Amino acid sequence: MMDMRQYIQHTRKIIGVGPNFKAFRAEKGITHTDDPFLFFKSPESLTMEENIYLSPLLTEFICEVEMAVVIGKEAKSIAEQDVPSIVAGYAIVNDMTASAHFDTGRFKMFDQLTPIGELTDVEDPTNVDLEMWVNGEMIQKDNTQNMLFSAHWIVSHISRMATLCKGDIILTGTPAKPLNCRIGDVIELRSPQLGNRKHVIHRGL
Repeated sequence: MMDMRQYIQHTRKIIGVGPNFKAFRAEKGITHTDDPFLFFKSPESLTMEENIYLSPLLTEFICEVEMAVVIGKEAKSIAEQDVPSIVAGYAIVNDMTASAHFDTGRFKMFDQLTPIGELTDVEDPTNVDLEMWVNGEMIQKDNTQNMLFSAHWIVSHISRMATLCKGDIILTGTPAKPLNCRIGDVIELRSPQLGNRKHVIHRGL
């Protein structure tokens, strides 16, 4: 494991990608294979704490296990084959969504909506197992080999639009069956390659 905190203290932007897993796309009836949908989250959404405190404005929220790519140095318009040279590492992450706010554009804006694990060195990001367990029950399970767009392709694609900086984080998409969770739920993200991360959801002030 590497020190994630030395990178997230520099995070300027978090860029999410979706829909990307083939089973998730099939579940939602999505058939197009054009460029993926992109969205921003704020650095304030990041947390490495076990206890997370969500805004009382969040009336419902979806939990989604994903693999995050952590950028190690500045890059723009980088070729896909050169992406490993700018990646600091990878991490398991819960890309939470404020589902009641889809229509208002606020669905990714809230603080502490991105609980993230430790930084890891992954030999092959196209073969990473991801699982999400909620209150002891396995909800999501897939492998990154089943993503439509690979992590390196996504990084290259985004770098053609926006300069990537040290500490920036890219969320590569969630498997099928993300879950509407509740206050008090215990979320466990598990991966042999990325490590495990547990957090408990509380109502904040």
